[in-house]
Amino acid sequence: MAEVLLVEDDRDVRESMVDILEAEGHSVTAMASALAALSRLEQPGAPALVLLDLRMPGMGGLSFLNALQARPDRDRYRVILMSADRSVGHLLDAPSVVAVLHKPFESSQLLELLDAHGGNEVSGTS
Repeated sequence: MAEVLLVEDDRDVRESMVDILEAEGHSVTAMASALAALSRLEQPGAPALVLLDLRMPGMGGLSFLNALQARPDRDRYRVILMSADRSVGHLLDAPSVVAVLHKPFESSQLLELLDAHGGNEVSGTS
């Protein structure tokens, strides 16, 4: 099962996602802000898979991605972007982004992406 860093500012959405993921056996660290999530990445054992809301107050998902790319360990992270904006598909070309999950989404879509990208190792790195 995957270890996931969930970054979602909407409390109800965040709590629902935690419930879904934990019910499937995933380990979830949930953060309400991108800034808090970046701080979590500084700690040992930070999850390598990030579920990232794109539009958040304060530091948004794009700023988080930019900060992630400045990290020397950036290649260990896989990011699944979550957004209601259907025009964000071009972000699949951004470093570390492995998928875009369009809101609203079904729990089965979320779980399929975790199955596809939730492994502990990042392919192509050593």
